[in-house]
Amino acid sequence: MRLLIFSIAFFFLSNLEAKELFTQEHILKYFNLENPFVYTALGEKYIYKEKEKYQLGNFDTNLALKYEKKEYPVSDGEFYSTAIEKPIENGMEFSLAYRKAEGTQEYNNIKTGDDGEVLLGVKVPVFSVTHNISKRKLDLGSARLDTTRMDYQTKDNIRLLYFDTVAAYYRLLYFKENLQLVKELLDNAKQRESIIIKRVKAGSLAEISTLEAKQQIINRQQQLLSTQNSYQNALESFTQYLNLSSDRFLHDYMLPSLLDVKQNYIETDSSIEQALENRPDLKVFYYDKKKLDLEEKFTSVSKYPDLNVGLYGVHDFQYENGFKVTLGMDFPIERRKYLGKSLEIKKSKQNIDKKKEKKIINIKTELNTINNSIKTLVSNMDNAELEVGLVEELEAAETKRYNIGLSNLFILNQREMYTLGVKKKFLKYNLDYLILQEELNKIVAKPVDGLL
Repeated sequence: MRLLIFSIAFFFLSNLEAKELFTQEHILKYFNLENPFVYTALGEKYIYKEKEKYQLGNFDTNLALKYEKKEYPVSDGEFYSTAIEKPIENGMEFSLAYRKAEGTQEYNNIKTGDDGEVLLGVKVPVFSVTHNISKRKLDLGSARLDTTRMDYQTKDNIRLLYFDTVAAYYRLLYFKENLQLVKELLDNAKQRESIIIKRVKAGSLAEISTLEAKQQIINRQQQLLSTQNSYQNALESFTQYLNLSSDRFLHDYMLPSLLDVKQNYIETDSSIEQALENRPDLKVFYYDKKKLDLEEKFTSVSKYPDLNVGLYGVHDFQYENGFKVTLGMDFPIERRKYLGKSLEIKKSKQNIDKKKEKKIINIKTELNTINNSIKTLVSNMDNAELEVGLVEELEAAETKRYNIGLSNLFILNQREMYTLGVKKKFLKYNLDYLILQEELNKIVAKPVDGLL
C-alpha cells in the first residue's frame, strides 16, 4: 500500500516538473504587448491614432469670452461678449454670440442697447465649400490616412519580427543538434579510453594508445565547449524575442529535433500572387497616394481667389433687428505656391508608383531566388541523407576493424570526425531549407493564425 501511494505521489510530482515541448506555435504565446519587441513594432499606430484625435480637435466647439473697460481722459467705455463658435469640415464657421457695449468704443462703432444684443452668423469660404475641402478637413483626412497607413506598416513590422523570431528558433534547434552530436562523440571517446586503459594494463596495447585516447578526449572537449558557446548564444538570441530569460525557458520547455520540423513548399506562381495580395508594405503605397489625392484636392482650391462671404443677423433687445454682410477676397497674381505644390504632388505620385514597381520587382526576384535555392537544397538534402547512411556504415566497419586490431585509433578518429562533419552538413542543409521556407512565407506574407 505504501509503495502504491509513493508511486502515485511520484507520478504527480514528475508531471508537475514535466517540461513542455516548445514548437513554432508557442512563439505566438509571447507575441503580446508586454513584449518590448512586439510593442515597438506596433507602438507607432497608437501614436498616430492619438494624432488623428488631435486633428478632430479642430472641429471642437469653442467658447470665446472678451471684456474691455477703459477710462481715458476724454472717453470711457465698457465692452464684453460671449460667443460660441463651431467650424465644420467644408470650411464654414457658425457663431452665436451675445455682446453689450457702453460708452465710446475704441476700435469699432459697436453700440448696443442697455440689454445688449444677440448675433447669429456664418462665415463661408466660397471655393472651399464648393469643392468640399478646407485646411481642417485636409489635416483630419491626412491624419486618418496616416493612421490606416501606420496600421499596415505595423503589420509589416510584425511580419518581419515573426520571421526573425522563427529563424532564431530554427538556429537554436540546429545548434542543439550539433551539441548533441559532439556530446555523443565525446562520450564515445571516454568509453573507448576506459577500454584502452584496461587493454594497456593487460599488455595487449602499447602505452602510447592511452596518450592518443586522452588527446582525442581533450580535442573533443574543446569542440564541445565551442559548440556549447554557439548553442548558448543561439538560445540567448532566441529567448530575447520572447521577452524571456534563457534559464526560465529551459526550466519550462524542451526543444524538438530540427529534423522533426516540417514545412510545406509553395509554388512560385502562387507565391507571387499571394505576395501582391497580402503584403502590407504594398498597401502602404495606396494610402500614400490617397493622402496626395487629398492634398491635390485642397491645392486645387488655391487656383481660385480666397473668397470669403459672411452673413450675421443681429437682434438688439432695445432696438430693431439688423444684419451685416462681409465680403473679402485675396488672390496671389503669380500663383507660384499653387503651381509649385501641384507639380510637387504630381512628382510625388510618380515617385510612389516607381517605388511600388521597384518593390514588386524585388519581391519577384527574391521569390525566384528562394525557390531556386530551395530546389537545390532539396536535392542536396536527399544526397546528404544518403551520405550520412554511408559514413555511418563506414564508421561501424572501421570500429570493428579497430576492435580486432586491424585499424588504429588515429584512423578511427578520422572516420568519426568525418562522420560528424557529414551529419553537421546534413543538419545545415535542413536549417537552410527551413529558414528559406520561412523567408518564402515572410515574402508572401502568409497569414499566421493568432499573430497580431
